[in-house]
Amino acid sequence: MDGVGLYAEILIGMLAGWIAALALGRRHSLFTYMALGFAGAMLGHAIASGLDIHLVGVWGSLIAAIVGSILFLAPFAIFRRR
Repeated sequence: MDGVGLYAEILIGMLAGWIAALALGRRHSLFTYMALGFAGAMLGHAIASGLDIHLVGVWGSLIAAIVGSILFLAPFAIFRRR
């Protein structure tokens, strides 16, 4: 995540994980939200850089983390419902 510090990354990760879980109708612990948000942020930024989209700052990091978290959590949500 470019343009944010460590504490901001943790908060952005938790917020992104929480929003992704809400979007998919899931409930998890705070640590799971943070881990999900971190993994989603890495995935979101990898996708954005692959598409040559430059996201910097808090809002760019949050958007990438939310999109990545939803993409990361969606397969687990699909298999869990069956």
